[in-house]
Amino acid sequence: MAFCAVLAGCGNHSNHEGHDHGHGVEAHEGHDHGHDHDHEGHSHEGHDHGHEGHNHEAEGHEGHDHGNKGHDGEIVVSLERQKTFGITTETVTAGDFAEVIHTSGQILSAMGDEMTVVAKTSGIISFGRLTEGSAVGKGGQIATISSKELGGGDQLAKAKAAFEAARKEYERDLQLSKDNIVSESHLDQSRLAFEQAKAEYDALSSNTSKDGNVCVTSPIGGYIKKLSVGQGDFVETGTPVAVVSQNRRLRLRADVSEKYYGLLSGIKDANFSTSYSDAAYSLKDLNGRLIGYGKASGGDYYIPVTFEFDNKGDLVAGSYVDVYLKSSSSSKAFSVPVGAVVEDQGIHYVFVQEDETCFTKREVRLGQSDGKRVLVKSGLNEGEVIVQTGAMQVKLASVVAAPAGHTHSH
Repeated sequence: MAFCAVLAGCGNHSNHEGHDHGHGVEAHEGHDHGHDHDHEGHSHEGHDHGHEGHNHEAEGHEGHDHGNKGHDGEIVVSLERQKTFGITTETVTAGDFAEVIHTSGQILSAMGDEMTVVAKTSGIISFGRLTEGSAVGKGGQIATISSKELGGGDQLAKAKAAFEAARKEYERDLQLSKDNIVSESHLDQSRLAFEQAKAEYDALSSNTSKDGNVCVTSPIGGYIKKLSVGQGDFVETGTPVAVVSQNRRLRLRADVSEKYYGLLSGIKDANFSTSYSDAAYSLKDLNGRLIGYGKASGGDYYIPVTFEFDNKGDLVAGSYVDVYLKSSSSSKAFSVPVGAVVEDQGIHYVFVQEDETCFTKREVRLGQSDGKRVLVKSGLNEGEVIVQTGAMQVKLASVVAAPAGHTHSH
């Protein structure tokens, strides 16, 4: 009887280990066919013609399914599927990996990128449809202030009346001074009062709408970071009403435990990640620079480390982030992208590429992470190729196998 099994896997390996069809030693120990008919010696112990060990369930068919698995845990992903799911690879090489301090922090607006807008007159303020987060251009209207219904009357009308009175008084004093009727000091005071009244009137009139309300405008283009007063509130001249941020440059403040104080002098760069994005950002890529670090204060026992960088992405000032402070000192080590690592019941794996379409799952022991890459202490060798992006797709492919109970038992 002959039995042939051909298994299709990565590299078309055929695994027939343990599949012994040799019948010459088919458990006939003690089977003596000589002419000595001593039945006590004609013992059939071990004379088993049932072919023990000839089990088709374990007959070298491990991994013989009709899904995406090849032999010995190999996972088959066609080139077409790799392109569809964005699966890319990288070669394992030893590179510089800096010491990392992992902490929390916050994104803040850079100094000079924010301006506080104040009320130019007293009255009732209205923001219309403007809310926090709304975009506003340079010179764009933020709010209007109305003083018509107040007991003091229309502020613009009052400013105009004061200006006209001061102008007439100054012109009169100017004529009298020519005849030496008024002193030079009196003329100076009259001129000062006129100029002040004119400045106030000009400021109000230039920002007054057709309906007589005073407009509050933005001195810079950006977005409304904060509304300091509420809709319909009474404000006085000089009251802060809004904060406008350009959001071009941002600051990253990392709060570092004082136990790391001795390492702060070596901190030169940082990576960070937000709660609203899967991306990890590098300050080096964002034209970032270290501004400095302070001292623990307020009993918090945390030291602020501050960076400044360009806002090239959709980063929100005020949001909290995970920060990975990178030291200037580094060592040669293996590292892989954070997204290349998958976790299964507390054990970390990467997928190693065996050939163009075949991958195997490899357990690795991890070290520190800088937010973008993670140190691999063991499990990988120089020159091996691992899945860089799309590791979760390869993991899903590994479980799309034959239905449960699909075996070769006869």
